[in-house]
Amino acid sequence: MPATSMVLDEVLPYLAGRGVFQEADARMEPLVDPRDGSEAGLLIESPFGRLVVTKRDEPVLSLGDVSHVRQMMIRAHARRALLYVPLQTTIANSVMLLATLSKIEIVRLAAAKDEILT
Repeated sequence: MPATSMVLDEVLPYLAGRGVFQEADARMEPLVDPRDGSEAGLLIESPFGRLVVTKRDEPVLSLGDVSHVRQMMIRAHARRALLYVPLQTTIANSVMLLATLSKIEIVRLAAAKDEILT
């Protein structure tokens, strides 16, 4: 299940560093999961295209997770997606292949600095 309230807080510095939405014409809007009405991620729209950004906290990334992100991309008419997962998430080769073919970039997030030091 996505941890969407944390998506913006955790990945915003990374997106800004990559220059994803530094343009003045870029805009962001939340994506809502039609199954339960919860926020499922963000849609970033810029002159370069539409990008879905979401996060998963499961210890193992499954084909179903990637398929769910693909469905989000279809509903949002996005061409690419960023899927953020914790550093220790296990990703099978078949999951990585499906993500790559679907234009979904899987990005591993490092733990918070407090957790790294302890």
